[in-house]
Amino acid sequence: MAEKLSRRKFLRVAAAGAGALLAASCQPKVVEVEKVVTKEVEKIVKETVEVEKIVKETVEVEKEVTKIVERVVEKQVTLVVEKVVPPAELSGELVFWAWDEPISELLKKGFEIKYPGVTAHHEIVQNYHQTFFTSLVAGAGLPDVAWCDSHTYQKLARTGQLTPLDELLVPYKEDILKFLWDAALHEGTQYGVPRRYAPEVVYYRTDRFEEAGIDPAKIDTWDDFVLLGKNATDEEHFMTCYDATGFDYAYQSMLFSHDGTGFFDAKDNVVVNSPENLSCTEKYLELTKSGVARPIELWGPDWYDAARTAQIACLVMPYWYGSEPRVEMPDNSGKWSLFAIPSLKAGVKNASVWQGAMYWVIPEKAESKELGWKFAEYTTFDYKDPYMQESMDREFVLPAYTKFLEIDYFWGDALLYFGSNLRKLAHELAQGAPVNYLPPEYNECVSILTAQLVPMYEGEMTPKQVLEKCEEEFKKLLEAR
Repeated sequence: MAEKLSRRKFLRVAAAGAGALLAASCQPKVVEVEKVVTKEVEKIVKETVEVEKIVKETVEVEKEVTKIVERVVEKQVTLVVEKVVPPAELSGELVFWAWDEPISELLKKGFEIKYPGVTAHHEIVQNYHQTFFTSLVAGAGLPDVAWCDSHTYQKLARTGQLTPLDELLVPYKEDILKFLWDAALHEGTQYGVPRRYAPEVVYYRTDRFEEAGIDPAKIDTWDDFVLLGKNATDEEHFMTCYDATGFDYAYQSMLFSHDGTGFFDAKDNVVVNSPENLSCTEKYLELTKSGVARPIELWGPDWYDAARTAQIACLVMPYWYGSEPRVEMPDNSGKWSLFAIPSLKAGVKNASVWQGAMYWVIPEKAESKELGWKFAEYTTFDYKDPYMQESMDREFVLPAYTKFLEIDYFWGDALLYFGSNLRKLAHELAQGAPVNYLPPEYNECVSILTAQLVPMYEGEMTPKQVLEKCEEEFKKLLEAR
């Protein structure tokens, strides 16, 4: 495939050098300055000579002291000191690519306040990831910095056209969540700045759970979910819903949690047909057949209505779903909360991070890589900045940089709506999540898997047959690289 360019290794070596230059350009300079102190030393020593003359009253002593004076002066003149010269104030034009989200204006505003000499331009690009990939390969029409989803990051990193960022990230690495750092490595090199993520969680209607007598703390396993879910299920109501036309979030949360193995391992080996994934797929099929889950196409009007009217009691979704009730269901204020995704086995804490992870990347041929780095650095690590604190909650994502959580902050509007700090709760639920490896073929793999799920729902394929077919097709994609 295109991302396996023949010049990749050469470009990576060249990029490493460029990364070092980028790091140097952002640091204060230390220069050597000759310190001329002859006159001052002579003045002091001559005063010493006069004292010696009075005390000793001998010319010979005076001559000896004079010789000492000459030697001292000669030594002092050659002294060298270090002088720290601060870097020049940042100025110029910055171009960043990001989606058409309200927080992009927040990022731009905060950055321009921190660096008043810089003007930031947000460009909205259609067919985002494909356009960015094509521009990287061509080496033209590039931004200074851009963000990309975790499911497309590896495809971009393997072009050989991104700037290595290992050295620049050294001061921050210790406080970056490990499962995000490791997922972004390509052949041991870091080309992305992990900014945000969104764990899979269960959003539930607190009023509906109370009516059905369901204690979310009692839902430990998927079997608990189905059993207690029957209390919230009647002719009109359902415990939850699933998308029979796509890659449902409940199924995603299973495969990419501690219970499953995902699609690939760290060495790009296909592991979709693992015993763990088979158990997850069988349990997911049980959920869809249990009667507590109703098939509803995600993001359609029926889906929104079911959540708004509490026809369904809960949804398995990434954390970023929290923006939907607040914006689309203002009358539901105080009626939503979340708990951890269930596991297959009792007593095992489960966690899954798949959707919502995002990285800043800097093209090797960007016009202003220094400004690109400063923008990525500010928007990712400036945890005390009120614009950056608020941006995380407006996006309804969690910061990859854990120092953000040292400040007891949750956006006022969101806190008022939900009545509790969901950012803190979601972060606690996400800890210990496994690393998900998503190579360049990931999106194609999703399409292959989704196509096999429809006949599984209809009883035409077993879970084992679905995964065997996926394994066969995934390997063909790797062979075609």
